[in-house]
Amino acid sequence: MEKRTEAAVIGSGMWGAALADVMARKGHRVLAWEFNPAVARSLNEKRSHPALPEFRLHAGVKVFTELDKVIVKPDLILMAVASTHVRAVSRQINLLLKDKPVPPIVAVSKGIEESSLKTVCEVMEEEIPRAKHKTMILTGPSFAVEVAAGAPTKVVLAGNDAQLLEATARLVEGNPLKLELSDDRLGAELGGSLKNVYAIGSGIIDGLSKAAKNSEAAFLIESASELRHIIKALGGRNRTAWGLSGMGDLLLTATSAKSRNFTFGREIGKGVKPDEAMKKIKTVVEGFEALKNARALCAKHGIETPVIDAIWKILYQGHDPASILEAAGFRRKAGSGRL
Repeated sequence: MEKRTEAAVIGSGMWGAALADVMARKGHRVLAWEFNPAVARSLNEKRSHPALPEFRLHAGVKVFTELDKVIVKPDLILMAVASTHVRAVSRQINLLLKDKPVPPIVAVSKGIEESSLKTVCEVMEEEIPRAKHKTMILTGPSFAVEVAAGAPTKVVLAGNDAQLLEATARLVEGNPLKLELSDDRLGAELGGSLKNVYAIGSGIIDGLSKAAKNSEAAFLIESASELRHIIKALGGRNRTAWGLSGMGDLLLTATSAKSRNFTFGREIGKGVKPDEAMKKIKTVVEGFEALKNARALCAKHGIETPVIDAIWKILYQGHDPASILEAAGFRRKAGSGRL
């Protein structure tokens, strides 16, 4: 009898739950970890997630609050915890894998670590040394709620080992996920993290006026150009910036109210202070933390980022939200407060 592939899903938030469901429907044995006992209980007993009311988790997924019950002998690990927790969780996984083979590890978490300015995959490789060249990123235009609902979704799986990429893609790809493969892992990670920052800026413009779509379009072009510049300056590829993990993810996240980052920015545009806007969103606004880390990373490498700088000044220095329009290429007339 052929051995079933065992997948360990680390983090059962919206993305983790949706991916665990996809993996189970492919016939894999899926063990998922969730730090919140109430969420784990809901997934196990009701097969439902508090943030996904219409979603029903496949019966083949078992959810635990103990990490050692999930990292048993996995053939694949999907890292779906918030980026701020990746280092600590990776350290625990490394201990649990001490006497076991290290499987391919796919991150769906996106971000730049504040202390080291490293990407999620770089952090995981640092904490799990034997995972070097086995760590990949799954990223692209993909709202978890739509994946959970079965909407056809095309994303990028990026890594540094072509053979491992193809083998891992065969394990992960399945309805509704279609994968494109890329060997530009850094570029894909930067696109996945920075699009959250630009989505805040787009939301700010939306909040300034109900008739702001013209302005948003101009802002998106400036943001896409800056994103491409950053990716290339840090060693990524031009085609990554214009592909699914760059422009594709930016278009989705920076134009939809389903995006927490866009919605957060819209509140700022309406005049709500960041702390109050955060309370309204309730869940994690990835772009808020990514903003200062991305700015620090670019400053370290001498990369000019006028769009990121404008968003940072609004959120962290209290500048007028309307100043975002200048980052979109509009200039104030001399002696006038108008554009």
